[in-house]
Amino acid sequence: MTRVALTTTAALDRAAGTAGVVAAVLATLGDLLLLYVANSARPEFAALPRSPHGVLLVGTMLGVLAIPLYGLGYWHVATGLAPEHARAGRAVFLLGAYGGALGGIVHGVTGLIIEVERRAGTGGADPFAVLVRYGSCVLPLWGILAALSLAGSALFARAIWRGPTAYPRWMALANPATLVVALSLVGSLSPWLRAFLLPAAPNVAHVVFFGATSAVLRRRGAPASPASHASIDRPEPPRGRSASPAR
Repeated sequence: MTRVALTTTAALDRAAGTAGVVAAVLATLGDLLLLYVANSARPEFAALPRSPHGVLLVGTMLGVLAIPLYGLGYWHVATGLAPEHARAGRAVFLLGAYGGALGGIVHGVTGLIIEVERRAGTGGADPFAVLVRYGSCVLPLWGILAALSLAGSALFARAIWRGPTAYPRWMALANPATLVVALSLVGSLSPWLRAFLLPAAPNVAHVVFFGATSAVLRRRGAPASPASHASIDRPEPPRGRSASPAR
C-alpha cells in the first residue's frame, strides 16, 4: 500500500494560529467579565461598581463560543512538531481540541452558577468556594480538563526536548500546564490577583502559549501541518504489470 499525504497550505496554518490567539484573548475577556460579576458582590471588593445588566451574559457567551476554537490554535502548534514528531503532534492537537470543547462547556456552566447564585441572593462569596458548592457538576469536568492539559503539555514538551522541531528547547517549558502553575503562583500574591488572575489562569496561559508558538513558527516557518502527515492508503499496482492502462 502506498501512503498518500494530505496537505494544507501554510497560509491556512498561520490563520489557524491567529484564530487560536484571538480565541484565547476572547475567552480571557469572558473570564474577567464573569469574575467581575461574581467579585463585585463581595464585601472585600466594595470599591467595584456593581456590574451592568447583560455583562454576565456577554462574558458567558464569549467563553462558550471562543474556547472551542482552541482546536485551531492546537492545530497550528502541532505543525511545529512535524515531521519528526508527527504522531505526537496529532495527539497534542486532538487533546487540545477536545479540551477546548469541554472547556467551553465548563465556562457555560460557571456562568449559569453565577446567575443562579445572584438570583438566589447568595452571591458575594469567593468564586472558588461557590463552585465547590456545585462540585458534583464542576469538579469532575475540571479533573478531566486538567488530565487533558497535562497529557498534551507532556507530549509537547517531550517532543521539543527530544527534537528536532521548529521550536527552541526553552519552549518545552512554555507549555499550558507549566504556564498555569506559574500564573497561579503569581495569582496568589494578592487578594485582587487571587480574585481575577487565579481563576482565569488557564485561558491567560493559552494567550501566552498560542502567542509564543505562533511567533516562533512565523519567524522560523513550520515546514508542514499535522494533516500533511495524516495519510490514507492507496493500493499499489500489481507487481510485474504495468501501472498504465492496457492499450
